Amino acid sequence: MFRFPPLTPLVKKLLIALFAAWIVQILLQNWAGVPTLALLALNTGSLGIHTLWQLGTHVFAFPTGPQAVVSMLLSLVFLWWMLAPFEQRFGQKRTIQLCVVSALSAALLGLLAGLVAPNPSPLFGAQAIILGTIAAFAWSYRGQGRMSFFGVIDMKPVHIIYLVLAFSLLMFLISGDAVALAADLGAVGGGMGFIEWLRRPPKRRRRRVKRGQRKSSFDVVEGGRADEPRWLN
Repeated sequence: MFRFPPLTPLVKKLLIALFAAWIVQILLQNWAGVPTLALLALNTGSLGIHTLWQLGTHVFAFPTGPQAVVSMLLSLVFLWWMLAPFEQRFGQKRTIQLCVVSALSAALLGLLAGLVAPNPSPLFGAQAIILGTIAAFAWSYRGQGRMSFFGVIDMKPVHIIYLVLAFSLLMFLISGDAVALAADLGAVGGGMGFIEWLRRPPKRRRRRVKRGQRKSSFDVVEGGRADEPRWLN
């Protein structure tokens, strides 16, 4: 049966921050004449000092016209849908890391595409986090049976990623926006790569032996409860 996941603490703060940022942009751009979208969105056509902050702020940049209301609300709903289960499973720390990795991966590939595309478009919105989360969550269940997609269709985890990529390709065929396609691929690749990074085996730590001290034949093994996430076997 379909239902919304619980609203986890980090996701709640992120939704409030994104909505508040959108309202501020509406007031500044529509009523004060400040070009907030141009300042915050990633300008993929050129490199400059603006690129340094736009690599991070493009996630908080949104259009402020009447047509943007529906897309903004849908973005917030999808973030709740996708990110809350990830936070439940992996915790706040890993969720923050995933958001950063997804946003930067999308921005870097979108920037590379914009530098070679004839008419590069700016990159903005929280779609990178949404796609990165879908890819990461599905990839974390790779080889572990089937997943329920929106509580409606049972699919193999990797097929969910294929579906996301097919949707991005379809949007590219319709719009011809190479920057958006590259950003989507970057977000998906970043989410999958993040899970692979989490799966890496833990490094053994050896005690440094001081000069003149005899080295023991035993090593110290860290005990206690492992930090999130649980290792996926």
